[in-house]
Amino acid sequence: MGSNRSALQSAVCRDRRSASYFRHTVIVLFLAAFAMVLAACSSRGTTASTTPPTSVKSSATSGGGGTVSPGVTASSVTVGQVDDLSSPQPSPFISARDGTKAYFAYINSLGGVNGRKLVLDSQDSTFQGGVVANETGAEIHNDFALVGGFSILDSAEQPLIDIAHMPDIALPLDVGMAKDPNVYSSLPNSVIDTPLSFFKYLKSKYPQAVQKVGIIWENATPATVDIEHAYESGMKSVGIKIVYDHGAGIFDTNFLPDIIDMRAAGVKMFIGLELPDNFVATLDQQMQQQHFTPMNVEGEAYSNQLLKLAGSAANGMYIYQDYALYLGEDAKIDPAIKLFVKWMREVDPHATFAVESVFGWTSAELFADALKQAGNPPTRAALIAALNKVTLFNSGGLIPLSDPAQNIPTNCFVLAQVQNGKIKRVSPTPATGFDCPAGGYLPAPGYKPMVRPTT
Repeated sequence: MGSNRSALQSAVCRDRRSASYFRHTVIVLFLAAFAMVLAACSSRGTTASTTPPTSVKSSATSGGGGTVSPGVTASSVTVGQVDDLSSPQPSPFISARDGTKAYFAYINSLGGVNGRKLVLDSQDSTFQGGVVANETGAEIHNDFALVGGFSILDSAEQPLIDIAHMPDIALPLDVGMAKDPNVYSSLPNSVIDTPLSFFKYLKSKYPQAVQKVGIIWENATPATVDIEHAYESGMKSVGIKIVYDHGAGIFDTNFLPDIIDMRAAGVKMFIGLELPDNFVATLDQQMQQQHFTPMNVEGEAYSNQLLKLAGSAANGMYIYQDYALYLGEDAKIDPAIKLFVKWMREVDPHATFAVESVFGWTSAELFADALKQAGNPPTRAALIAALNKVTLFNSGGLIPLSDPAQNIPTNCFVLAQVQNGKIKRVSPTPATGFDCPAGGYLPAPGYKPMVRPTT
C-alpha cells in the first residue's frame, strides 16, 4: 500500500460524518474537474489491459458527430472496469476482474458479439475515491460502458456516470449506486430491499436459537455499514433477536474478545455478514480453540480458499447465498457452473473463485446479451434501451431469476453445509436450482421504484 497507508487508515476508521464529508469533497472536486479529466485522459498513467481503440465512423450516433460510442471499432468493443486490486488488502477483488475476463474469453471464443471481440480496460482503485473517480472519468471518455467493476468506494463513480449517462453493469455496494438509474445489476442489490425468506426459515426451523443471535460484520465503509443495517433490520422484522453485534475492521485478526462476549451473552446462533473467507477461517479456528459451538451461518465466505484456510474448524458451518455452488459442486447438475469453472481456469489456472468472480461473470453476460440487441455498430443509447428490456435473467442458472431492468432482487437462496471437508446442499435447498419461498422484502426507508433513463 506504500504511501496510501495513512489515507487508507483514515478512510476506514473515520466516522459516518467524516465519510459523508469525504464523499462530498470527491463529488465537488471531480464535478469541477470532469471536463479536464476527459480532455487529459489519454495521457493518464495506468495499468490498463489494453489501449482503448479509436472509434469508427458511422451514421449511427450516440450524442453527435456521426461517430459511434467510444470504445467501438470494426472488430472490437472495449469496456472499462475499476476494482479494488492492491488495497485495502492485496488483490481483494481481483476475482471480479477474473470473472469478467473469463466470460469475455468464452464469448470471444465463439466469435464475439455481432462480429466484435470484447476487450476489458481494467484499472486499480488503490482504495482511493479520487482514483476511482479519475479512472471512471477516463473510461467514460474512452470506453463503451462500465462492466463488472467492484469497489467499496464505488460512490465516487456516481456523479460522473450520471452526467454522462454512462451504463454501468455491475453489482453496486453504495446505497446511492444501488438506486442509480444508470446502474444495471445482474443480481439486483439487497441494499434497497432486504429479502426475508431465509430469515423466516431460520425463525421457523430454529425458534430457540434465533432468540440469542450474535452477528459480526465487515465495517469498512459507509456502504458496508448500510448493508449491515439493512440485514439487521430484516432479521429483527421477522423476530430474530440480536444479543451481540460487532463491526469488524478490515485489519482485524483476533476475534477472541468477540467469542468471550458472545459466550457471556448466551449466543446460540452466529451469523457472519459480509465477512470474507480469511476472516471466517480465523473466527472458526478461534471458536474451535475455545470450544464455542453455536450454530454457525456464513454469507460471503464461500470461496475456493475457505476450507484450505479454516481446516477442520469449518466442519458444520452453514453457508447461505443467493447463487449456485460455483466452486464446482453443482457442475454436474448445472452446465452454467461447468462453463464458469472451465473459463475461470482458462483465464488463470490459479484464479480465486469468490463471489466477486460470479458478479464479474454475470455482469459480463448481462452486458453481452444487451450488446447483441444494441445495433451494428452499437451505441450507448441502444445499449441502454436493450438493458431496459432485460426483465428476466439468471445466467443459465448460476444465479436465481431476477429483474435487472426494474432492479428487483431475488428472494431465492441456496443453503449448504460443510460436512467432513465437503460443501453440500442441505434442506430446504432442492437438489437443483434454488429455494424460492414466499418471503417478501423489507423495503429500505425512502424506497422508490426504479425509473430508468429513456433514449
